[in-house]
Amino acid sequence: MAIGKIHPACKQYLWGGEKLIREYGISSPKTPLAEAWVLSAHPDGDSRISFSDESRFSEGAASSEGAKSSEGTESSEGRFFFEGTTSSEGGFFSEGDSCSHGESFADYLKSHPEAAGSLGKAFPFFPTLIKLIDAKKALSIQVHPDDSFALSREGQYGKTEMWIVLEREEGAFLYFGFQKDYTEEEIRRAIEEENFPSLLCKVMVEPGDVFFIPAGTVHAIGAGILLAEVQQNSNLTYRVYDYGRKDAQGNTRELHVEKALEVMDRKQLSSYRQEAFKKQGTKAAEEKAAGKSTAGKDAAGESAVEEKAAGKNVYLERIGSCEYFTVDRLFLEDNAFYSGKLTKESFLSLLVLEGEGVLTEETKCCEDMHQESSTEYKQEKCSFAGKKEQRFVKKGESYFLPAEEGQWSLKGTGKFLLTFLSEKGLRPEGLSSLKLVTLKAKEILKEKQFSREGKEKYESNFCKANEFSSYYDSCKLYLIADFH
Repeated sequence: MAIGKIHPACKQYLWGGEKLIREYGISSPKTPLAEAWVLSAHPDGDSRISFSDESRFSEGAASSEGAKSSEGTESSEGRFFFEGTTSSEGGFFSEGDSCSHGESFADYLKSHPEAAGSLGKAFPFFPTLIKLIDAKKALSIQVHPDDSFALSREGQYGKTEMWIVLEREEGAFLYFGFQKDYTEEEIRRAIEEENFPSLLCKVMVEPGDVFFIPAGTVHAIGAGILLAEVQQNSNLTYRVYDYGRKDAQGNTRELHVEKALEVMDRKQLSSYRQEAFKKQGTKAAEEKAAGKSTAGKDAAGESAVEEKAAGKNVYLERIGSCEYFTVDRLFLEDNAFYSGKLTKESFLSLLVLEGEGVLTEETKCCEDMHQESSTEYKQEKCSFAGKKEQRFVKKGESYFLPAEEGQWSLKGTGKFLLTFLSEKGLRPEGLSSLKLVTLKAKEILKEKQFSREGKEKYESNFCKANEFSSYYDSCKLYLIADFH
């Protein structure tokens, strides 16, 4: 395989701005541009992927036309997953704004399912979606359901997400969770009296702030914030409060109050912010860059993509992890060099947040892998000769490295977001969530709907009495890597 450049699907919502076009180089025929879906296989905003002609030819990969010729094959998501989707801002986007480069990312995954990796293939859909969001105006206050509720009531999956603040105007803030515990009656009254924002945590933001938002957490991006969003592959949102705004036709936008009340976590959110990453001058950069921290590994063990840094001025931190995505933030200074290992377990997504560099991929060529499986044997029989590709990357661009045995490196100056899948991504030890989510989808398809009793039984079977949800309740936000 080779390095794929992702061409985003662009969304025109009434609250968007022009920064993604002006500062991040996103190509869009219309403004305001609210969102760029820089890694998406979702039908509501399918990105496109392109490869250099040389790498495509050398691999013998199918063209976009060839990928579409396999009739009768379901997409990686499955059509059931998206029927009845409620858009995050409700139909206020321009269809067909995706560029015409390459082929549909969903079609690519359909013809190359191994590109998602063994962890990705465990899902009935590509699990991750990444966006750049420019909120010139405030977004509606909203909440996303969890998988159990969404599958039983909407026939699709819920949404857990995280935000990385990139820019903010003076005084910009967002809403994130409740200030204290509230009853359903108190919340309903505040919505009816148009006083709902007064119940929420109002958080002033700075560039670099990270927010992890489990399903059920009430939230809203405020005006003057530009951020990257890494999320579960879903477009299901329940809008709770919209400030009485009207669309271009003079209509107020639909609210989903009753469903929102069913799914929202009404308890006080006590831990809601992670300070911007700041370098500490107590240790030499060489120590941090030499792989002596836990960066590149999750709390429970090895990461699906094992990274090792080489050289000075390299800083890496783990900023979030769950079963649908694991995210590292990489800082390179003074044209520094960083290298990482690719495996067959997961893809690697690289999003350039700031700066530029040269991205290199070298694919392993193995003579014989048969019965011997020790590390020593693999190292003896494998090399990186013959399959090497380089790409110049710059701010706002997104790249996809398919899962395979190999190595990648980045040389440059800037800030980068690395997203991949980790089998033990902050979930209780022994809980096979990847397998369970697949079984869960099959059961929903078979039964179509749940009674209350059936829903409770299903939740119990799925998550060992909500073990996974309880874990998130006690850890809303976290930083794994510790450089001290």
